[in-house]
Amino acid sequence: MVGSPNPNPRQRARELAHHMLGRTQLRPRIAMLLGTGHASITNQLHEKVLFHADDLPEQLGAGVPLAIGTFEGVAVAVADAPLAPYEGMPVSDLVFPVRLLRALGCDVLVLTAGAASLTRHMEPGSVAILDDHINLSGIHPLHGPNDDQLGPRFPDMSEPYSRRLQAIAQEAAVEAGIPCLPGVFAAVPGPNLPTRAEYRYLRNAGADIVGMSLVPEAVAAVHAGFEVLALAGVTQQVAEGQSQQASLEAMLDAADLAAPRIAALIAGVIHRIPAAP
Repeated sequence: MVGSPNPNPRQRARELAHHMLGRTQLRPRIAMLLGTGHASITNQLHEKVLFHADDLPEQLGAGVPLAIGTFEGVAVAVADAPLAPYEGMPVSDLVFPVRLLRALGCDVLVLTAGAASLTRHMEPGSVAILDDHINLSGIHPLHGPNDDQLGPRFPDMSEPYSRRLQAIAQEAAVEAGIPCLPGVFAAVPGPNLPTRAEYRYLRNAGADIVGMSLVPEAVAAVHAGFEVLALAGVTQQVAEGQSQQASLEAMLDAADLAAPRIAALIAGVIHRIPAAP
């Protein structure tokens, strides 16, 4: 029953999914949780049904809006990324949208975020395709008792980001002429940017980019059985030997450049997934 008192996350996700699917004939297989490029993707949806927190019998996480529609002729569910962990959001709320998207029947999840480049090869405005991550955020969405119906107690994280989807994204980037490279993402708590020593440490640890989000959601997605693709828009470059001083205006300009590239890249990926083996 929708609106039952204090349901657990799995029950709550199932109830909300049932409520949402009752308002559309579409049955999405592909989900997106977008920190970058959300507005562009949502504006391109057809047969769109929008869901807001005040439309629903239960709060959707921290009020994350969600839309179901068709994109490139494919049924998709699109959610805006929730508030960053440094805003003080409980981790259960942070990853609830992932569990809701899974309850809707989706099995592919596209995540996006902004990040700083630690290498000279990734310039501001470019896009990184994540092939691995280092979780230094201090946040883990699987702490506490495990719900075996959500996922296994010890999920395998040897390949958190699908190699199949990475290859599809690389192909789409080449065709669209989008500057795009694979990279390892380091998640840090924030909200301050790292110090010079921390940037140096992250570089030495094997990170190519660093940001303050995305990894907790990726871990929850793998736990739930999603095939995950993660894209990061590069907002600044902190290459070794260069000035570490950050310019907020320059970061926003780079984010504005990366966002439409990410949206175009997602379109290329979505177009290819149904035909992929």
